[in-house]
This record gives sequence, C-alpha cells and structure tokens, in this order.
Amino acid sequence: GSGFLTEGTLQAQGDAAEGVMTGLHYAEQLDVPKNQEFREAFNTEYGHYPDIYAVQGYDAGQAIANTIDQLEGDISDKQAVISTMEKLTIDSPRGEFTFSKAHNPIQNIYLREVKDGVNVVQSIAAEALEDPARGCKL
Repeated sequence: GSGFLTEGTLQAQGDAAEGVMTGLHYAEQLDVPKNQEFREAFNTEYGHYPDIYAVQGYDAGQAIANTIDQLEGDISDKQAVISTMEKLTIDSPRGEFTFSKAHNPIQNIYLREVKDGVNVVQSIAAEALEDPARGCKL
C-alpha cells in the first residue's frame, strides 16, 4: 500500500499492521548518516522520534535556508530564487535529492515492511524516481 497507510499510525494500528508492506520515500530505520543525526537531534529536542512529516518540513527548511544563503539574503528576484532552488542538492534524512523539471524531489522510493511496530526498509522499489513533468492532459 501507500506509505502513508502506516506512517505515523503504527502505534494505533498495533499488531494489525505487522507484515504490511508499503512504498514511501522515507523509513525510520533508513541507513543514511543524516537520518541517524536528524532522528537523535529531533528526539532530544521534542522527546519523540520524527516521522515523514517532520523530515519533509526539515527538507523544505533546508531548501529555503540554502537558497537565501546562496542569494546572500536578497530574495527580491523571484526567478533568481526559483533558479537557485532548481539547482540545490538537499542532504536529507531520506537520502540526498535534487529537483526535477516539475520541481519535485528526484528520490528513492523504499519498499517497507512493518516489523515489531517499525517500518523496516526491505529494498529500494524505485531508485532516483523522477516526475517526467509531462503536465496534465484532459
């Protein structure tokens, strides 16, 4: 199923979630150095470990801060902001990613299985998945 089927809801699902397999761009136990660092810092600050929503917020914050830094604080030129963001590489807890032509992350999608109440990565279901930016067709 969709990764959001078990993301942030495992405690409520209890034993019913065991063995459920999902695909998502993040998993708690992802073996990425930035993930371990982020999880521990988040837990120290907030008293619990982060979920995908916290990771996505962190990544958005990095994109904004990195863009402002590269533009030396001058964000008055909208096209310069967009052009700068388009070229970013984000060092994320989900693994480094860049942006597609559609401005979506080019990222791995992980196959996860719930084991002992945790979404455990089984494999990479899609490596560096990219939105082809074909647009909507009616």
